[in-house]
Amino acid sequence: MKRMRHGLLPLALLLAGCQVRTAQVARPALLLAPDVDARQELRQAVMELSGFARVDLQDNDLTRSSTLVVERRQQHAGNGELIQGRDLELPQRFQLQIQDGQCWLLHLRSGQRKLLQRARCRLEDNLQQ
Repeated sequence: MKRMRHGLLPLALLLAGCQVRTAQVARPALLLAPDVDARQELRQAVMELSGFARVDLQDNDLTRSSTLVVERRQQHAGNGELIQGRDLELPQRFQLQIQDGQCWLLHLRSGQRKLLQRARCRLEDNLQQ
């Protein structure tokens, strides 16, 4: 019995000294003063995740709300009518998230996400939701 106790003591000390680092849960976030490079990276991420060939974003997108909604651009003929007829496609929804100090763009429909390396973000306050 003594031998078993002494054999477990070093193991217990070893385990007590190890720190297990757990990843933080991704939380809704807002962009902080995005520069031209950060905006270009965001635009590229939206295009990749949505499959759209072109995306126009506003300067204040994701600075006041963690949610971004993007619709496919409708093409009109010279007389103003839609070229493709009625568009029934649902808008693409995204959420900016922060996890372990990094900004991520989450495509809500597919669950895919993309790391935004040039962007800086902060946790979205509950009061703004």
